Amino acid sequence: MNQASTRSHCIFTIHISSKEPGSPTIRHSKLHLVDLAGSERVAKTGVGGHLLTEAKYINLSLHYLEQVIIALAEKNRSHIPYRNSMMTSVLRDSLGGNCMTTMIATLSLDKRNIEESISTCRFAQRVALIKNEAVLNEEIDPKLMIIQLKREIQELKDELALVTGMQRTSQLSQEELLHLDELIETFLEDNDPETTLDVGADMRKIKYCFTYLKLRQNHSKISDEKLLSHHICEDKDTSKEAGKEELKKMKELLQQRDNEISILNRGKNNIWVSADVATLVSLCVR
Repeated sequence: MNQASTRSHCIFTIHISSKEPGSPTIRHSKLHLVDLAGSERVAKTGVGGHLLTEAKYINLSLHYLEQVIIALAEKNRSHIPYRNSMMTSVLRDSLGGNCMTTMIATLSLDKRNIEESISTCRFAQRVALIKNEAVLNEEIDPKLMIIQLKREIQELKDELALVTGMQRTSQLSQEELLHLDELIETFLEDNDPETTLDVGADMRKIKYCFTYLKLRQNHSKISDEKLLSHHICEDKDTSKEAGKEELKKMKELLQQRDNEISILNRGKNNIWVSADVATLVSLCVR
């Protein structure tokens, strides 16, 4: 009845997929926005030709939609005629599938269209009888699941090798050794007591870490011993120099006393006193 309107149904569909970072689970959703063309009474509109053909197709598709709604409202109905029209086929998962559907029915307030308004209310009443229990559409991403399973298999193999004591014959590559060195240095420099050194269940890496720590500890001990020895040598040199200085002073003091005694005891006892002083000097030097 509106000459400027497009005489067709309009369906706008949005597909959405979401996934948490690192999770293999993907959620899928689909949103249908549907604008249904209104039913028309050909006797009232008086259309003909091409417009009449359009009106027939509009009313026929709405009739098939009503049949689907009636079938869905019946609990014991086994067959739902979704394939009767293209529109019901497209909206199949939004009518009786895993969905939440809202339908807005518009009425005409004109008394001439009272019959169409009553028919629309009955149609809306049938739609209200349909009850769906929607659940999340989740699935596992095959690629991420394969990666996760491979990682778990490798971890289980490592644990089995660690428990059984299985030795690996291949040598660690240079890149692996450098990476282990970085992990060990980071572990030693971290002051957090809860920090752990995680190198996996590879016995080759575990042995290398112990060897690295042992060499580092031995190097630290050797450095400490060299430093201690250096301090001891310095102390000995200092003590030796101090002893020489003290001995020199004592010699000078004894020489001074000897000269004084020689002056005071000139005469017959001069030889004995000198000999006695010489003996004292010899004992001090020793």
